[in-house]
Amino acid sequence: MEATATTAPLHETCVTEMNAPTFDADWQRRAFGVAVVLSEFGHYPWDAFQQQLIAAIGAWEAAPATEQGSRQYYEHWLAALERVLVDHDLVADDEMRALEPRHWPVALRTRASEPREGA
Repeated sequence: MEATATTAPLHETCVTEMNAPTFDADWQRRAFGVAVVLSEFGHYPWDAFQQQLIAAIGAWEAAPATEQGSRQYYEHWLAALERVLVDHDLVADDEMRALEPRHWPVALRTRASEPREGA
């Protein structure tokens, strides 16, 4: 399925539509929105999220190829969001682990080849 650009107003750091993010699934759009909005409302600085994203991608790249799997970019994004939510006391670590299997399964199963939710 072809990725689509968001129709929401762009963040102030985006200077053209070329910088607008694209998403292959609705859960990606929601994860992106949650990360941006929580930062903009002052729950954590954006650079804290960026550092977690860099760390998530770095850890994946450093893992042996047999353990990497086929993780998509927004799965790294989601891992970074989960970590920053815990680090900034927005969600307790044990609560995040308890919710993960029941409430985040779409992120773990959805791939670009599957139809988008609501499509």
